[in-house]
Amino acid sequence: AAMNVPVRLLLCVSLFFTAFPLKSAAATVVSLDVHPKILKKSGDSVRIEWNGIPTPQSFDWLGIYNPATSSDENFIGYVYLSTFPTWNSGSASIDLPLLNLRSTYQFRIFSWNESEISNNTRRDDDENPLPGTAHLLATSEVISFVNDNDPAQIHLAFGSRDDEMRVLFITRAGRRSFVRYGLKKEEQTEMVKARASTYSRSDMCDSPANSEAGWRDPGFIHDGLMKNLKPGTRYYYQ
Repeated sequence: AAMNVPVRLLLCVSLFFTAFPLKSAAATVVSLDVHPKILKKSGDSVRIEWNGIPTPQSFDWLGIYNPATSSDENFIGYVYLSTFPTWNSGSASIDLPLLNLRSTYQFRIFSWNESEISNNTRRDDDENPLPGTAHLLATSEVISFVNDNDPAQIHLAFGSRDDEMRVLFITRAGRRSFVRYGLKKEEQTEMVKARASTYSRSDMCDSPANSEAGWRDPGFIHDGLMKNLKPGTRYYYQ
């Protein structure tokens, strides 16, 4: 039966997944498989399967990494394997939707024991101890998206005039872009340029936002202003 499993996130991204128990594996080498390896769009799911953990511990955990080149300590989220019904068999699987953060993902499994918690253990904002990375058991292949430059986080906002609306979205490359709009979905006759802007690590005030671990490339923020809109009228835009 499917069950909901909590995942602790260290970035402001919303991720939810469902767990599917697997039969116990007899393998002595821990395997960590993820498929598909390439996702079409933001929010698509991957299936993560692991087998062969020889001596499961209640604090063993799965780390989520983005970008995939992140050091072991710089995970963006994690889940304890003991949240799965079959954790003590050393095998299980989950379906996890991934947001397109404009860089690659990787997953890693670590063994961790409660006895390793000390006053020097890193903690989150709620003073919960963050899991240790001294005992790496398995590493997945890299997961990517077909197009890491897809427009994302599309928002509408009011303009300075009653007949204006702004369209804002984010891309990785900041290429020249436009917003088209009109009264018909199949025929959008108006077009405006979307200005692109961004900010850098040096613009951030303090750590962790400007640190190597905490900094996230925001991509480019595009801003297109739709004008001469008639009140009470439905418009289509893209």
